[in-house]
Amino acid sequence: MINSARKLLLFIIDFTGRGDDRFYWLEDDQLSETSAEQVVGFQGIVVCHDFWMVRDALFDKAQDLPKAIIDLDEFRIATCGNPEDRLSREKVDITSEMERYGASPELCSAYRRMFYRGVKFDIDVACKAAKIMSNMYDDLCAEASANGELERFFTVEVPVYRLLQRAMSAGISVNSAIISEKRRNAEYDYYFCLKNYSSKHDMPLEVPNQNAIERKLSSQEFDLTGVSVEYILEFLPHEHDFGGDTLALQEFASAKRVLSSLTLSSSYARPIIDVFGSRTSRVHVRSPPLQNLPKKYRSIIAARKGRDLCYVDFDQYEVGIMAALSEDPELITLYGAGDMYELFATTHLGLMGNRKAAKQLFLSYAYGMSQKALVDAAVSLGADRKKAKAAFKLFTKYEEWKKAIWAEFQRNGRIATAEGNHYKRSGTGKLLSKECRSAVSQVVQGTASLIFKKALLEVGIIQDVTIILPMHDALLFEFSFPGTPEKVVRAFERVMTEQLHGRVKGKASISQFALS
Repeated sequence: MINSARKLLLFIIDFTGRGDDRFYWLEDDQLSETSAEQVVGFQGIVVCHDFWMVRDALFDKAQDLPKAIIDLDEFRIATCGNPEDRLSREKVDITSEMERYGASPELCSAYRRMFYRGVKFDIDVACKAAKIMSNMYDDLCAEASANGELERFFTVEVPVYRLLQRAMSAGISVNSAIISEKRRNAEYDYYFCLKNYSSKHDMPLEVPNQNAIERKLSSQEFDLTGVSVEYILEFLPHEHDFGGDTLALQEFASAKRVLSSLTLSSSYARPIIDVFGSRTSRVHVRSPPLQNLPKKYRSIIAARKGRDLCYVDFDQYEVGIMAALSEDPELITLYGAGDMYELFATTHLGLMGNRKAAKQLFLSYAYGMSQKALVDAAVSLGADRKKAKAAFKLFTKYEEWKKAIWAEFQRNGRIATAEGNHYKRSGTGKLLSKECRSAVSQVVQGTASLIFKKALLEVGIIQDVTIILPMHDALLFEFSFPGTPEKVVRAFERVMTEQLHGRVKGKASISQFALS
């Protein structure tokens, strides 16, 4: 695909929704108008910007999407190794980058106003902008090649982008008859949780913002230096479970927003999807962010007539990846023996029946928490101090691997998975604790994203499968034949096993997607 023919596409969207969208090819340095059907029928690579804006218009007119699509902004973000580019994605547009490739400020301004229909279409302005974008594409290919990102981008990211964008264009079936009921439930759950949260933790009667959470954590003597608030809330034990309660409140608030964004008049949702939605390339669904719905509200998603829904998830995904990458024998044994977190809780920590705490503690250890802080945290959760000390000294090979990752990040100023997806360091000198965690996370989570995307491509060729919604490291899909779910499970397991070179056997299972 890297050497496939390509065409640069410009488009002007009819924001009134009347279907008067216009499409233009750049060919031989000339811009010519084309149709949605011709765009979709092109067998090479369609290069454009802001594809999310034109996706549904193309699908509605041609009932499909192009064979291969490269969004210039997504290409740049996915291959540059700079996490700040992902964070600022919504604050900039293509014209912010065009100046780097020779466009004058006047041309950028004129194209921006024309693109958003502030002024009439000008063929000369559009043609000049298209030539700049064509040069940008060539330069991005060269930069991606130099960064070791080109092959992964074209063989994994591009086909997954098309697969998931098409799934979102086709729409997710929504049971509009129960949305009002779910909204009422979400409103009740949110305000009930908010009232209890405010009373229990002496907080204002509102969802706390970042500053409010930081002040509360500081008052509880948490050291925020070099660590994210999200990490503290998710992984560290808190007095009166402040972390867990804050995350629960945020989840209810998110569910309330998602359900409010759905229209009662439509039986389908067509979310925007970021296929490279995070530094580690995880898939993010937004507008509406259906991934954020708790299980008790997910029954709003329905199967089409004559079809069924199934949900397949990797089992103990991160642990399996850590075990394979580090080749730690203790970790491989625990992962292969069954429920690793349950075994770790009972056998090594003495936390009988407290799988959640064991998972929290293990992942805190795995991503770099100090031994002393780990043991203190384990004791605060009810573990025996002597057992806790011994438990976190089991994984000597993993510890060596972790230190090797830190050394590479320090030495090279960048870290990557086996197939690219690198992360550049912004600072110099000795690694901060946060940088150590980020380096390990980049390799583990980046590998997880790669495996998941390759699994999606495998599942996508199963004839009976219609992809509905990726859920972080799991997949909701439709099917008709009884044997299809097991085929998807086997595909997940096979891809994970092969990608990790057989060091561990991938594990996946059919899980419950929604509470009835």
